[in-house]
Amino acid sequence: MKFRYKAKNKQGEMREGVLDAQSQLELARVLRKSGYYILEAHKEEEGGKPTLTNISKFDLSQLKESFGGVSLEEKMLFSRNLAVMVASGVPLTRSLDVLARQTQSQRFARVINYANTKIKEGKSFSEALGAYPKDFNRLYTAMIRVGEAGGNLDESLNILADQLEKEHELRKRVKGALIYPSVIVVATVLIGALMLIVVVPSLRTVFEDVGADLPVTTRAILKFSDILTKYWFLFLGAIPFLVFGIKKYADTDDGRRRIGRLLLVTPLFSGLVRKINNARFSRTLSSLIEGGTPILEALSITSDTLGNVYYRESVVAAAESMKRGNNLYKALEAYPKLYTPLIIEMVQVGEETGKLPELLDRVAEFYEGEVSDATKNLSAIIEPVLMVVIGAIVGFFAISIIQPIYGLMGNI
Repeated sequence: MKFRYKAKNKQGEMREGVLDAQSQLELARVLRKSGYYILEAHKEEEGGKPTLTNISKFDLSQLKESFGGVSLEEKMLFSRNLAVMVASGVPLTRSLDVLARQTQSQRFARVINYANTKIKEGKSFSEALGAYPKDFNRLYTAMIRVGEAGGNLDESLNILADQLEKEHELRKRVKGALIYPSVIVVATVLIGALMLIVVVPSLRTVFEDVGADLPVTTRAILKFSDILTKYWFLFLGAIPFLVFGIKKYADTDDGRRRIGRLLLVTPLFSGLVRKINNARFSRTLSSLIEGGTPILEALSITSDTLGNVYYRESVVAAAESMKRGNNLYKALEAYPKLYTPLIIEMVQVGEETGKLPELLDRVAEFYEGEVSDATKNLSAIIEPVLMVVIGAIVGFFAISIIQPIYGLMGNI
């Protein structure tokens, strides 16, 4: 049977034509031997009309209506499935068409369809995805670009899928460890607010009726209860504004630096933050170098993936140091409070032996295991701290309310 196809080689040259092949898989193998990979292929019927119709043009305005990004899990499944389909010889455009119909996210389906349309217009896959930096970051597009250039897109997609899977597991562990403390804090705040609105006003009536001489702490609680009772709706309405304000401040340079430094010096979180960033640095850099990205570009991309501003700045500085002829491990040694001796030693050995990706991958696995152990124990560590803090608050509240009552009983 005959197939009409579009293909591209490592140099980005397009090729179109018609070839005889038993299947699309055989067609892909024939073209790959010539240094091309399939972008689009249609079975020709009599009269030369393809059996598949083109995807309709993407309406960009629909995408602008959605503000949420594509989830990490969606991108992980997309990368894994696309890698399997490309490796099996299914044309890229057809693979994207199938995955767009398979995904449950309407936003992601629109993004995939848009990329598919751009590929049919002659753009590369990486260029098409680059139009959505919120959904596909520099790491993703760089790996796709390297895969296209090297003719091993399926391998790059598998590396990306592994990277996203590890990132997903890391986030899930950290979030899981923080759920219990968050529930305790929220429950404590709600119970405290309920007592101030319902219980304390009734005690105020008792104190006023007997004309008790109240201590300063009791008067402060009664005053706060009075304000909360009268203006509770203002407090409730201020919560989203407070959350929004904190988020906006966290996005500023000053906010990122202050929060980043706070996390690095807080005893409860500093160790975990270092392990997470060391694991992410090692995993991302390993994936990029293994995929064929030049190390300076890999460092630039890695800096974008790190959450703490001090780690981002250190990686940027390391890239500048390497431009001047220094080794990577020497550049990292300038930041002993950020990078452990283990990671510096492994980087040095990796540079000397030419096995930097493999050794970085081992470091990443080690620190991901450390993060897993730390997050398992985090709740057990936070629990007694929370109990002490909550106990102190409850004790202050109880003494402030009970002390006047004992005074009244002593005067009877």
